[in-house]
Amino acid sequence: MHHAVFLHRPISRKPVSSAAAARIAALGLNLAGFMGVVNITVIYLALPYIDRTLHAGVANQEWIVSMYPLMEGGFTLAAGTMGDLYGRRRVLTALTWLFVVSTLGCALAPSAPFLIVMRALQGLGGAALLSLPVAILIQMLPENADHEDTIKVFSTVAGSGGIAGPVLGGILVHFWGWPSIFYLSVAMGILVLAALPFASESDRDPSMRFDFGGQILSIVSLVAASFALIEGGVRGWNSMPILAAFGIFVCGAAAFISLERRTPKPMIHLSYFRSPAFDSGLLMVAIINFLFYGVMLLATTFLQNGQHVSAFLAGFYLMPANLAFFLVNQISPWAENRLGKHRLVVVAWLFLIGGIAWLTSESITKASWPIGAGLFVMGIGFGLMWTPSCTLTMGACADADQGFASGAIALARSFFGVLGIAILGTLFTSRAQQLVATGVSQANALSQGWHLALLFCIGLTLVFGVIVYALIPVRKVQPA
Repeated sequence: MHHAVFLHRPISRKPVSSAAAARIAALGLNLAGFMGVVNITVIYLALPYIDRTLHAGVANQEWIVSMYPLMEGGFTLAAGTMGDLYGRRRVLTALTWLFVVSTLGCALAPSAPFLIVMRALQGLGGAALLSLPVAILIQMLPENADHEDTIKVFSTVAGSGGIAGPVLGGILVHFWGWPSIFYLSVAMGILVLAALPFASESDRDPSMRFDFGGQILSIVSLVAASFALIEGGVRGWNSMPILAAFGIFVCGAAAFISLERRTPKPMIHLSYFRSPAFDSGLLMVAIINFLFYGVMLLATTFLQNGQHVSAFLAGFYLMPANLAFFLVNQISPWAENRLGKHRLVVVAWLFLIGGIAWLTSESITKASWPIGAGLFVMGIGFGLMWTPSCTLTMGACADADQGFASGAIALARSFFGVLGIAILGTLFTSRAQQLVATGVSQANALSQGWHLALLFCIGLTLVFGVIVYALIPVRKVQPA
């Protein structure tokens, strides 16, 4: 999901010129977090309109949705490292400019491939919007000040972007067309840039090293895997481009692991993957985002292309997943204390499977509100799991490696979100196209594709649930 995970590194502080300057900087930095999350969810409602305008097929639509979170998650850790090396405000300013320019490119895109490239650049800029603002906010606090309220405000504002995204997207697309969702982000980005000069700059950390080779190999491997999964249904799984993409992924992943084992300052600390607590936390992050990104794409297609619901109304039907997540996440630590981690997993998985089952009962000819209800039930499961998953992952790592832990969470979030989009989107469209080719009506074909993809979700969720339940440690985790 979209709550920010922060890079916990030693933070230097420099005095801010005045209280007014600090307030302006805080407004801009919190807006940056909101903007970074909004751009993950706002795109869904625009897809049918982009399809009609730019003639984007199913695969292109999946790329348009997935490129932003893929690049944002894959570059999050690097953005934090660059901030430590060159100054957080300086790096955030440069990457916010990249975000604004590429977002304007999205709004003016003349074709689907151009839009996909702009979304990738937008994601690179978006990586800084979630990883750097909270560190800058904390460095602006007086010595020995409590960080909790600052982090809570940023997390709340950023998280509210997940709730606002579908509604804003629906309203903007319905009344002003799909480019308006990007023009809104351009305006917000300009406000962020206007506020950043009022923030203080951090000292550079000469001990940090940028793992350039690891970053390149990780991005190449992720993009290759995404290409194979998204394009496989269109080009054929045995076609040369798809086989080549799988080969690049395997070779790139092997080279990445080999490089990380030899690098003094690696991007990924492989030893932590031997920790059951670390693994169980990442698996929880994985299934949350696989379901969220994939099911949101299915629901958008089902509502607008199947039930012919307007973007305006579809935005309100999609919002409950984020709303439930946001509300329940506030009480998840209390629930974990009352139930314990193992019981919490059982309860969360019951909500997940119950929500998916509710969605599975829906068909083209029925009312649309059950989709919102099913998403709300799933959102409760997401909210129960998110904070415990991050706590498990980060709690398994030493203090010096908290930046790596938060980066691993961001990477798992983006990669498994892209897997959800690719796999569920392929199941849905392939099944529907097969049935239409045999003479089945489009309405029935879409319903059956919807059911197949959701049944796959139920099976995968059960498998992940068993593995996570078995891995979660009984006793409190000691950092490795």
